[in-house]
Amino acid sequence: MIPQWKKKFDKNDILKRFKYALENEKFSEGSIVKSFENKVCKFLKVKYAVAVPSGTSALLISFLALGLKPKDEIIIQNRSWISVYNAAKLLNLNIKFVDVDKNRPVLNINHLKKVLSKKTKVIVPVHMGGRICDMDELLKFIKNKNIKIVEDAAQAFGSKYQNKFAGTKSDIGCFSMSITKTISSGQGGFVVTNKKNIFERLVKLKNNGLVNINEIYNWGNIGLNLKFSDILASIAISEIKKFKIYKSKLIKNYSIYSKNLSKIKHANLIPVYINKGEIPQYIEILCNKRNKLQLYLKKKNIDTRLFYPNLSNKDNKNLKKKKFLNSEFYQKYGLYLPSGPDQKKNDIEKTVNEIKKFFNNV
Repeated sequence: MIPQWKKKFDKNDILKRFKYALENEKFSEGSIVKSFENKVCKFLKVKYAVAVPSGTSALLISFLALGLKPKDEIIIQNRSWISVYNAAKLLNLNIKFVDVDKNRPVLNINHLKKVLSKKTKVIVPVHMGGRICDMDELLKFIKNKNIKIVEDAAQAFGSKYQNKFAGTKSDIGCFSMSITKTISSGQGGFVVTNKKNIFERLVKLKNNGLVNINEIYNWGNIGLNLKFSDILASIAISEIKKFKIYKSKLIKNYSIYSKNLSKIKHANLIPVYINKGEIPQYIEILCNKRNKLQLYLKKKNIDTRLFYPNLSNKDNKNLKKKKFLNSEFYQKYGLYLPSGPDQKKNDIEKTVNEIKKFFNNV
């Protein structure tokens, strides 16, 4: 079976770091986590990074750090993984959805201008598959509006916009290190910011509202236990060291797909702007016979994944009356092809050839 995602971890390097952690009894959050956070800051050129157990928890404590209260209005891009929706719902926020662009699943700023209200507190652009919306236009539009931006860069570690990394152009950037991300610790995530006051709130929020657990004179404000671990940080450090290798392989694979899929009329590759600094996290196509194609590829032992539903599908009946035409198009026709830095060239070529055969016979 050709897997939908394939990446090889540097087992020798990870085992070496595990050995150090075990021998020095570093199991919980400690110096290795701090070392990882420092490496993230250096890599992304930000002042502060806070490691957490997942991208979902990164979003949750980001909303809490901004002081959002129940019924506060938040605008979320309709094409996104469910984490951002769940984090907002857990805090009982009032969610509005905004459509994506027609040619790429990034936040549609023209639609945002129609959705925005005087009640809006936060906007969440989601950098799907390493693609970044026009952040300069977004930041220009909200200037002097007292609105915060939380970038969901879970799928965009290392992607750049105007020579700045995804997740670093705004108030807060949230990242995931789940198994199908460019850098992964199996599960994990982190938050980055350049604002000291936000950083200090994040640190307290992930530690049950406390700063120093060895000197507790009074219970702090509300918080959660969202500490990372030195064991997982050992993997994450190994991964960040390999980023350039992963990046090179992802771009190479995208180029192979791009060259071959351009010859197939009914399977359109969703573009990633590599020349502008974006990194193709996944290989995604749009095709009008998507479901049949997926079944065909499955019979050929090629694993693929349908695009997941729009976030607006989760909400009440009134929202169903609203049309998100571009989001609906992606939801209906999108398909993830075998991706990941360690996909074999032969397997990519086999996948493309089977797609050609499928469309030649329908």
